[in-house]
Amino acid sequence: KVWEQLPSDVILEGYTRDGWAWKPAKEFQSMTVQSTDGRKKISGFVSYLQQRKKACYGRFGKGIWVVSYVQPKQKGDDANDRMECRLSLDLTSIPNCNMKPKAAEAPKPKPPPPQRKKAGTGLLGKLVGAQKRTNQHVINASAPTARPVARDTSSSSQASSVINGCGSGSAAISPASVAASPVATKTAAQVMNEFRQKLEQQMLDFDIAPDEVLKVPISLPEYTSALSDDEKPKVTMEILKYLVYEAAEEVNEEWISHKEPSEFMDEIVIAVYKEDAAPPEVLEEINKGEMPDEVRGQQRHLQEERMRQMNQAEQKKSHALENQAHHFGEGDEGDDGEDVSALGQNKRDRRTVEDYEREKKKGRTS
Repeated sequence: KVWEQLPSDVILEGYTRDGWAWKPAKEFQSMTVQSTDGRKKISGFVSYLQQRKKACYGRFGKGIWVVSYVQPKQKGDDANDRMECRLSLDLTSIPNCNMKPKAAEAPKPKPPPPQRKKAGTGLLGKLVGAQKRTNQHVINASAPTARPVARDTSSSSQASSVINGCGSGSAAISPASVAASPVATKTAAQVMNEFRQKLEQQMLDFDIAPDEVLKVPISLPEYTSALSDDEKPKVTMEILKYLVYEAAEEVNEEWISHKEPSEFMDEIVIAVYKEDAAPPEVLEEINKGEMPDEVRGQQRHLQEERMRQMNQAEQKKSHALENQAHHFGEGDEGDDGEDVSALGQNKRDRRTVEDYEREKKKGRTS
């Protein structure tokens, strides 16, 4: 009976860590599902949920389908292809569940069948039909052969059926009037939603793969070619790059995303590294980019202040030695009562002009 009330397919739409999704409750019915496509995705998906303590859910009407990270141990050779799921046909009866039933999609109205026009009869009908054929030949003859233009058959048919006042002339229509204008097939929201779903699948496959680096190429014209002129500014390279960073962080917060150098503004490649797999140059560049200008200024100011204090200490030490040498040079006696004189007072100054100017400047600042 439960299977008869389920739809043909259930889409898992999100994750949650709320207790209602994994705690035992009588409102849920447990069942074991098995994958038969041979892709071996069940074990990786369950491992992803267990590592992050999350439960995946998908709503259908008033019911909800839940895959919890709390899984019993499966037995058998095909244990990796099975997992336990929980099902409730009325999610409003689940305690502490803040989910709302999924709104049913309204069926699309069927277009009315086309009405076939009856061909005219009699002398007047034959005259109108002959004039339509004449007008159509004029349109085909006046169209340029070098650049074919698509025609709207309904517009040309209506225009060619107009009979002028004399009743014997032919009406010619310009090909530009029957050219079909391009129509946008997607919106910016649809393009970003498709890109986000594609990234989620890539990140999940990368999580269970042995590879340590995932390269995500992004070409902006590829995603804006089907948009109108009003929708194109809503899809930018910064938004697409942010979606890649967000998808990687959603799967694993320890992953590092880095934009590789590129010669083009509308084409980039983002490398996603697993934990402890990023090279040192990437880590250094990321740390430099994350440091704000205020912190950089403070570090530079502290370094300059440290150098100034070291220079002042050296100058004080040199002045003390010089004063001590002058004091002994005045003829003072030493401890043994002998005359003591300072040596090396008339030594040649071997400093360069740059050293002299530098010391002079330091003395002024101190």
